[in-house]
Amino acid sequence: MATKTFEKGTLRIKFSTGVNTQGQMIEKTKAFQNVARDAQLENLAAVGTALASLYAHEWIGTGILMQESIQQ
Repeated sequence: MATKTFEKGTLRIKFSTGVNTQGQMIEKTKAFQNVARDAQLENLAAVGTALASLYAHEWIGTGILMQESIQQ
């Protein structure tokens, strides 16, 4: 039977840094590693909002990337 094991969590905050010559939005992502596996969504959202307020660019959203490995 296969099992999965948590490896790492990354908080990702996405910003709009302007538009290119074709009028498309240019996006930048800042990543913050070492997020605990059992971190609460409300806490992650609060941290994401607080960190986003420190940047000059327009905040688009916050996401979490959980990396897991599969063992057989």
